Amino acid sequence: MHRSNADSTCSTGWTSALLFFGIMAGLMTPAAFAAKADRNQPIDVTANEKVTDYKQGTSIYTGNVVINQGSLHATGDKATLYVEKGELVRAVLEGKPATFQELDDKGQLVKGSANDANYLAQQQKIILTGNAKLDRQGDTLSSQQITYDMNAEVVKAGGKAGGDRVHVVIQPRNKNADQPKDGTPSATSPSAKTPAKP
Repeated sequence: MHRSNADSTCSTGWTSALLFFGIMAGLMTPAAFAAKADRNQPIDVTANEKVTDYKQGTSIYTGNVVINQGSLHATGDKATLYVEKGELVRAVLEGKPATFQELDDKGQLVKGSANDANYLAQQQKIILTGNAKLDRQGDTLSSQQITYDMNAEVVKAGGKAGGDRVHVVIQPRNKNADQPKDGTPSATSPSAKTPAKP
């Protein structure tokens, strides 16, 4: 079966868009992007409707959009790809909220959500807008807007006038390092110390 250049362009666009979602999943730790193995997996997209305008270079998926590739799982109400000369220039995932999750290279689940996720390919920027949130192993970053410059590896959250606040939660590390697996207190834990004599 012959495959048109337009279909190939659409496939290339989805590959780039899925990379965008994977990068979003790694925003909290830029050096630990989502699992590289997922990039070699088939892309599976389902939606209630798909409209491709080859002259305008757009593909629009609407209604219960679900995107899967390896461990990557993204959902939204609408996904739009913008392609020029065979190259993806912009990808937008919209929802209430749009969500995405993926295992990173360490096997840890990374989750995110926003009302609007906008990937600008030429500028290499990702902009999450509207109740944006990222969660990795309980560490969370939330704001009305989160921007990631991939070239500079800089994450910026908040900064808008009008009281937009950034909320960050960082979980303690190795909090159970001194706790034996059988649940009994270790010799160095406070509960194991011998009470002082009266």
